[in-house]
Amino acid sequence: MIESEVFPKPLRRRRWIVKFTLLLCFLATVFVLSKRSPSWFNHQFTSDAQMESRSADFEQGLAAQFTKVRGQDSAWSIRIPEKDMNEWLTSRLPKWLEHQGKSDQECNRKVQVRCREDHMDIAAENSWSVGVLEFTPKMQSTTKDNSTVETLNVAPTSAAIGCMPIPTFIISTFVPTDIFESLNSSQFRLADGRRVQVKDIEVLPGEIRMQLETSPAKN
Repeated sequence: MIESEVFPKPLRRRRWIVKFTLLLCFLATVFVLSKRSPSWFNHQFTSDAQMESRSADFEQGLAAQFTKVRGQDSAWSIRIPEKDMNEWLTSRLPKWLEHQGKSDQECNRKVQVRCREDHMDIAAENSWSVGVLEFTPKMQSTTKDNSTVETLNVAPTSAAIGCMPIPTFIISTFVPTDIFESLNSSQFRLADGRRVQVKDIEVLPGEIRMQLETSPAKN
């Protein structure tokens, strides 16, 4: 009775209408933002025989650089263009995911990257929209066995579904983050026992540059 006197029925009804309208507006905004793909993501980007050939050469070229016997000249650098990465992701990543035992749905979705100043975005299609992760790859010092070592941090710094920001832990179901997990140690072990160590990494508009060092002997 007291509530009715303080908030008459017409007023209470209007308050619920306002709340319901605001909720609908919020849900509509979430729907629109989540369904809107990033402007740089190309849904029409597909592979052909020429791209397949270029991507195979790109993959072999990277493998050759990493496995090259360098003698005393153990320090080297590499530049990886965004264009080459996107062609590889389109034509070769599905085969890589299939080899890793991923499902057909995971193997067939489009994945693309964009390099900006100090940032790299990776986006992948899913059944709802496009999931996006932002990375800021950087070297960081850590202490191990009473000594300081440099490791490569590629943890995601932000995430979104479409154009709607979300917590980064959710996005792993939309973007194949496991292709970056092996980079966290900043070290690659070669088949002959040598190791390749990432010494520095720089993300620039349209490319990634890396400074590396190959151990001169098996260890």
